[in-house]
Amino acid sequence: MNGIFYQIDLLGSAVDATEKNHRVVSQNIANVNTPGYQTKRLDFQKMLEQSQAASPENVTDRDPELPVELPEGLTERLDGNNVNLEQEVAQLKKNALAFQTYSQLLASRITTMRRAISG
Repeated sequence: MNGIFYQIDLLGSAVDATEKNHRVVSQNIANVNTPGYQTKRLDFQKMLEQSQAASPENVTDRDPELPVELPEGLTERLDGNNVNLEQEVAQLKKNALAFQTYSQLLASRITTMRRAISG
């Protein structure tokens, strides 16, 4: 299935995944001073796969549990927290760029559909 509808659906899923990734990174930043808090990362590929596998008829499938993992090798402070604020801000910026890119591509595909429909 390579049609424009598939592309629109895939781009919509990517926009949704970047929004959820933004929430995870924001949660890391909000907990930068919480003792014992561990940095979380959204598995973007799994998130896309879950979004694509969700059936349109069953809305509850569209909001599955987020595929979050705890990255290894991060330096832990004495209080047990391993959030690095600089890394999280960089992740937030990277995610914002991805969101902007997917949104622009989605808008472009929708514009193509409008042109095709209106002739």
